[in-house]
Amino acid sequence: MSNTDTNTEKGRAVATRQWIDAAGQEVDEDAATGCRYTDLESGKPFVYQTGLPAGGHATMLAIFGALTKAGNIRSTIVNMKTDGGDPIDGIDAWFTELVDNGVWSKSDRVGGGMRFNADVLARAIAHAKGEHGHDAHLPYLNRITNRDKVRDPGDKSGKKEISYAAFAYRNTAVKNQYHATLPADTAAPAAGDL
Repeated sequence: MSNTDTNTEKGRAVATRQWIDAAGQEVDEDAATGCRYTDLESGKPFVYQTGLPAGGHATMLAIFGALTKAGNIRSTIVNMKTDGGDPIDGIDAWFTELVDNGVWSKSDRVGGGMRFNADVLARAIAHAKGEHGHDAHLPYLNRITNRDKVRDPGDKSGKKEISYAAFAYRNTAVKNQYHATLPADTAAPAAGDL
């Protein structure tokens, strides 16, 4: 079942929310296993599958919660005083951190959108660039903690800027190294624990 997110910008539709099955088809709530949240401005979707069977109350609550969190993240990013980056990238990054590392929002906030462990991200950047000296990560750490901005390569107009941290995190090698070395304080719950 689809609806439109209109809460964040004075009644103007900003996103659609859909309940989907495992194949990505829109379905009623009792047949859903996941959701799709699509930003209307960019047309980009965020898709989340719970990994739970359709029809269960835990599945429906997880989907409802995922759609709500996606809307909250989008609202936070677009309403920041400085450019928080692409809303869908921010949503994806937040959910990746939760699903892969069981981290809700513990790390330091860097720029807008996702929260990063600045030191681990800086070391991941240096590693991805093949720089392995003891202090090789320090220039990147300075850029992250100073909240440097860079042009968003995904912006067709070439005018939009995003945080250096979000920009670096988009690189697959950086992202993989970041998650491989991020200290895990807690494990994500298994489906059976929900």
